[in-house]
Amino acid sequence: MDPRENDGARPPQPAADRVEQTTLHLLDIAAKTWKLKLTPQDDLLARGLSVNRALRIIADYWRASGTELDVNIFFRCRTMAAIAQAIEAGLAYSDEKLVVLRDGDAERPLFCYAGGANCFVEMRDMIAALPFSGRVYGLTVTARPFHPNVPPTVEREVRDAVVAIRRIQPHGPYRLLGFSFGGVLALEVARALEAEGDKVDFLGMLDSPLSDHCITASQWLTLMARIVCRQAISRLPVIRRQFWRRPAATAFASAEPSAAARKGHRLLLRFLSPVKPDYHLYNPQWMSGFPPRYSAMGEQIIRMKGLYRPRRYENETYFFTSHGRSPIDCSSRDVWSRYLDKALWIEASGTHLSMLVGRNGKALAMKIGERLDNPDIMP
Repeated sequence: MDPRENDGARPPQPAADRVEQTTLHLLDIAAKTWKLKLTPQDDLLARGLSVNRALRIIADYWRASGTELDVNIFFRCRTMAAIAQAIEAGLAYSDEKLVVLRDGDAERPLFCYAGGANCFVEMRDMIAALPFSGRVYGLTVTARPFHPNVPPTVEREVRDAVVAIRRIQPHGPYRLLGFSFGGVLALEVARALEAEGDKVDFLGMLDSPLSDHCITASQWLTLMARIVCRQAISRLPVIRRQFWRRPAATAFASAEPSAAARKGHRLLLRFLSPVKPDYHLYNPQWMSGFPPRYSAMGEQIIRMKGLYRPRRYENETYFFTSHGRSPIDCSSRDVWSRYLDKALWIEASGTHLSMLVGRNGKALAMKIGERLDNPDIMP
């Protein structure tokens, strides 16, 4: 007789049943987030998975199960069934330095950095449309626990990136691309490779900003005036309601705790040290409510951006600027012109966030692809 019959203990659930149950749970979360009925074998990227949907699935699954999914698991596991199997195998989260974003010629790789917290899903439309025969790799930023005496720096990240790149491609010429702050990382990786005697055939920076610490006083004052005016205009409806004593809509608080919310005003950021424990909370890009590892990476990127100080780069750079720009940053061309001696400035459709998606992303991919295969082409 099984002794568990006496104490009422339930037999362990078979692994196949657990995988099936997890798959159904993920499909249910996706259906609520996506408003689309999926099957366990549907290719999520092919079905149009967006960055917002991906983050919602990750956050909702974490809240329900306590297990955080890697933000790039959708490239490693293209279906819900495959994600469930990875969870069962203890591979829900990966710290791998390189993520294969698109297959292709292994002898002609392109290495990319994402913006934000290592989230390559935001580049999906652009990468899928890229007319380039080489394999496309995503370089993830190495996670580093915060310590004020050993802050995360671009230099430390570059050392890790160069080692990872050389494992795939021991010698140049190299091709590098980066979106937003990822463009800064791509630039510094290019500088490091060239310092070791290698050639960089292509360096692309996509609308990469600089922190408030790096821009000139006049640029900062102009930016702050624009931000304050926009915030004042956005407050007008609230002031009007208060004047006419119209009750505002009731806001319902979340039933669960989340990461620390943003505090202070952007005006203070320029005067704060990036190693201040709550420095990230003054950055307008900070968002609360995400799972722990994703939030920690977002905090780390904000600190790295604050600590970075640009230097002059003398080799060719393809700098793609968004036509609509970013509402919270100075014009990329204005802040970078004095540091990039041989920059070719190419304007792309959309804003800082929309330049990568949909028709804008496809149009940008064509412009990048032309220069990957023909580096001498002019804007």
